[in-house]
Amino acid sequence: MTARDVDAMRALASRMLRSGTPGTLSTLFAARGSTYRPLGSMMVGFPGRHAGGVSGGCLEEHIARVGERETRSVPAAMLHFSTHPDSEDNTPLLGCGSSIDVLVERLTAGHLAFLEEFGAAVERDEGSLLACRARRYGASLSVTREWLRSADGHTETASDQDVLLHYVPPLTRLVIFGAGDDARPVCEIGASLGWHVSVADRRARYATSARFPHARRVLACDWDDALESIRFSPRTAVVLMTHSLDDDARVLSRLSGRRLAYVGVLGPVHRRERLLEEASAFGMASRDPVARMLRGPIGLDLGDKSPVGIAVAVTAEILAHFNRRPAMSLHAHVAA
Repeated sequence: MTARDVDAMRALASRMLRSGTPGTLSTLFAARGSTYRPLGSMMVGFPGRHAGGVSGGCLEEHIARVGERETRSVPAAMLHFSTHPDSEDNTPLLGCGSSIDVLVERLTAGHLAFLEEFGAAVERDEGSLLACRARRYGASLSVTREWLRSADGHTETASDQDVLLHYVPPLTRLVIFGAGDDARPVCEIGASLGWHVSVADRRARYATSARFPHARRVLACDWDDALESIRFSPRTAVVLMTHSLDDDARVLSRLSGRRLAYVGVLGPVHRRERLLEEASAFGMASRDPVARMLRGPIGLDLGDKSPVGIAVAVTAEILAHFNRRPAMSLHAHVAA
């Protein structure tokens, strides 16, 4: 779940608790087969309104309505959905050939505090692991959550409880050097994926919050100051798109020693080679890890040369790199 999702859930939960509106926190607890969202996805809602989600949109209103009813007398309930529901009820059918269990809890102030903790975990540069335990007491459920310290996720499980281990990945950071018009869709798509996007340019007329409203940081300063102000992590992608060979080379040379996962530059292969030559003149060694990981041209071969098409290709390549995927067609993958 992205920081935007969590912020929306927190805001809605806060309003509901202040107004006394009975609401629920729902969690995708178990699944068999394909699901639209990963396990651990959450939703805050009440009939007619929700934030977050546990499906592709086909179950949210039903869960909000039925969940509110089911938790009037008990603190939690487990709802089951499949492709073959009982003919006597009105449970929606899942069209993806799977079955899922959704944990629904009556919303409390404790859940708002948990969402604050979850929001903080989403923003960390290190991964987090959450254990959600649902213990059965006759017909009712008792739910507890615990942030695990152990990286291997080992946790004791009693015979009368089910446990969901939810891994919260490290924050993905995207740093764009260059604030031209073609950088704007790259920023927007990255932000929509929940990435922390920073945009930097030495030209103050381009590097403005008005031009990049979805960036977390917009820096209008010289490259050295920008690099000192930006936080880098092992899950950081850098895109060089200043459209100036000299500027790109200065930035690239100063990236030496930074923790990065991906660095790429716009332009054809020969421009990448010239960029490496220029960066060496600024002190970057040819065997520097950042120089060796430099990609160019960047982006998947989608055949669209428009600014938005290039932005889709670039962000798709970065996404595939972080997820360790070959970025091939799912249809071709299945057919093979």
